[in-house]
Amino acid sequence: MKQRINKIIAQSGFCSRRKADQLILEKRVKLNSKTISELGITANPGQDLITIDDKTLNFNTKKYIYIMLHKPVGYITTTKDPHAEKTVFDLLPKIITRLYPVGRLDKDTSGLLILTDNGDLSYKLTHPKFEIKRIYEVTVKGAVTADTIKTIERGGLQIEDYLTSPCKITLVSRTQEKTKIHLSMHEGRKRQIRKIFALEKHPVIELKRIQFGKLKLGNLKPGQWRYIKKETIV
Repeated sequence: MKQRINKIIAQSGFCSRRKADQLILEKRVKLNSKTISELGITANPGQDLITIDDKTLNFNTKKYIYIMLHKPVGYITTTKDPHAEKTVFDLLPKIITRLYPVGRLDKDTSGLLILTDNGDLSYKLTHPKFEIKRIYEVTVKGAVTADTIKTIERGGLQIEDYLTSPCKITLVSRTQEKTKIHLSMHEGRKRQIRKIFALEKHPVIELKRIQFGKLKLGNLKPGQWRYIKKETIV
């Protein structure tokens, strides 16, 4: 059965679909010894030969790894910053290699982070069209009014070059000094929640992701991690 080559590469665990697209556009991918440079080309993983940088792609024996980690504040999720003092990979055994964070949590954000070598699943979890739910526990300065909550829930707020999508907010507690809410959303742009509440004059004090898809953070403590099954996520 033919599939798009970027999907085949992602399913092999080599990289994500987006990275696979980049490799194709950089002319680093060959299909049956012929270089391809256009997106959308299909192949049969059981019959066709796919190579990346002239190395054969192995997609038949891959066993994927899935990990959930309670990311502490102060750690970054990127794998590409050589100047980073602390990354989430410092919390994992050295024998666990070639894992990629599913989405990112910024340095000042804690909570549930999924790491896997399954690029196809990572794509499905992060692309907005699949509408995979993320829930965050957010504590902000000041007493957030019901009208402000409705404004944020409705979406359409201008954040730099995009408009926010609708979301769902549940009030947890509120005083004059601070408000705690649970915010459920399907998108995850860089520092989006912080930017939304800054726009509404309620700076974020604390931000923690407590659910991603079906997977809940539960009582996993900061810095702790465990293996999980794909079925627990989606």
